[in-house]
Amino acid sequence: MTEAMLVAVGNGSSYGGGMRVCPDASLNDGLFDVMILKPISKIEFIRVFPKVYSGMHVHHPEVDIYRTKKIRISSNAVAYADGERIGALPISAECVSNAGLTWRN
Repeated sequence: MTEAMLVAVGNGSSYGGGMRVCPDASLNDGLFDVMILKPISKIEFIRVFPKVYSGMHVHHPEVDIYRTKKIRISSNAVAYADGERIGALPISAECVSNAGLTWRN
């Protein structure tokens, strides 16, 4: 079990107006990048938050980055996808390599 203030799962490097939450994520590698922010004080969060626009927040000692093909997140919280509320946790997801790049004639 991991205690976290924020968990972000991305297959792209940025969202929300250019926040590089998962700065090394690749759209076509078949893996999610998972950014976990462990609990920090509100003051520390405000101090670190601006670094998300450059992706430098990943160097903070309370930020961990993982890569995985599948993920399941359980908590007493609500999940959002691309800024839209999708519902209460738990949630599971699987990254499918090149799924968004498939073309059919």
